[in-house]
Amino acid sequence: AVSSRNRLIEREDVRRAIEAAKAVSIPMDREILHVLPQEFVVDDQDGIGDPTGMTGTRLEVNVHVITCSSTACQNTITCVNRAGLEVTDTVLTQLAAAEACLTPDEKELGVALVDVGGGTTDLAIFEKGSLWHTGVLQVGGEHFTNDVAVALRTPVNEAEKIKKKHGCALTSMVPDEDSIEVPSVGGRKPRIMARQVLGDVVQARAEEVCQMIFNEIRRAGFDRSLNSGVVLTGGGGILEGMPEIAEQIFDMPVRRGTPSGI
Repeated sequence: AVSSRNRLIEREDVRRAIEAAKAVSIPMDREILHVLPQEFVVDDQDGIGDPTGMTGTRLEVNVHVITCSSTACQNTITCVNRAGLEVTDTVLTQLAAAEACLTPDEKELGVALVDVGGGTTDLAIFEKGSLWHTGVLQVGGEHFTNDVAVALRTPVNEAEKIKKKHGCALTSMVPDEDSIEVPSVGGRKPRIMARQVLGDVVQARAEEVCQMIFNEIRRAGFDRSLNSGVVLTGGGGILEGMPEIAEQIFDMPVRRGTPSGI
């Protein structure tokens, strides 16, 4: 309920509505990391971004609650403290990446942020300036590297170097005459191989990852409302050809996200 006599919604009313949203039941081993407002409802009128200054008797808020493992969070903080640094706050990976790489217009019109990390791919969907969906896929850049190591029969550390230097997620972008030197295992001589062979390996994994991402976007119900498309970040996101193959699978604009304002 709105506290003021003249029914004018103030900042304190907004704060209390958000605080009330924290009263949710979560497992004992988890803690609330963020409570992010999506939209406010004033006397059954929904879709309100900021109700401050409006008149009403009943104020509600839809929020996106993000929880984390209490143990994992505390262990991370302990590691940082032991390194001689002080932790001022803990932030969800997708939120930090979005703050650095997305524009306000993209968040307003609808955008999916895809952070292709080493072991996982993190997804965050923004619309109307707010976060509406988050997800984590158990596949990332390390899977690309392992594929290259197995297919080219080369050590994993060498496969990582080859992937970064010569990898391309869309074979059609690789010139026919390009070749690469592939170190062998067991002290054998390096081999010369067509770069397109590497491209075939990388493209297969890229197609799988992009399809998994799109399936999650569609499952969340945002496959037709992302007017700003998709922004790729992370080590896997900078792989040559990744935006191009993602555009083919998503059927929407895709760009690489680079930090701004730093």
